Amino acid sequence: MGALTDTDVSLLQSFRTELASLHVKRLNVLLEGSCRATNAALSLLQLHMRGSFVCSPTRAFELPSGDVRTLILSNVADLRPADQTRLLAWIDGNGYGTQIISTSEHPLFAAVTSGVFEEALYFRLNVILLRIEPRNASA
Repeated sequence: MGALTDTDVSLLQSFRTELASLHVKRLNVLLEGSCRATNAALSLLQLHMRGSFVCSPTRAFELPSGDVRTLILSNVADLRPADQTRLLAWIDGNGYGTQIISTSEHPLFAAVTSGVFEEALYFRLNVILLRIEPRNASA
């Protein structure tokens, strides 16, 4: 995640209502869009987060062991079924009350309907769904 551009900042302008609700309550957010767009959105969201822990299924999937206010899951669609089960159990246990911000380059519900992604986990992660798209084709 690099420096933010005006285009990056404008990506979230249409989500003002949803973002305002994040200031009232720490809800889970699923960001769907290109890697560049979701990284830009994460950069903006991180300005309002404290104590974040980042994990990605592309390396060894580890969940935080201590108290974490915000968990950022990059490329959540790439989680293996066993890791999906572990994450769901963690949310119900040690992760209770943790805000989870997850990203996916493709619509995650398609993975649910095809049986590749755990339905219960999808609905826990998708309290607010933000489909982030660049404002112009060159972005």
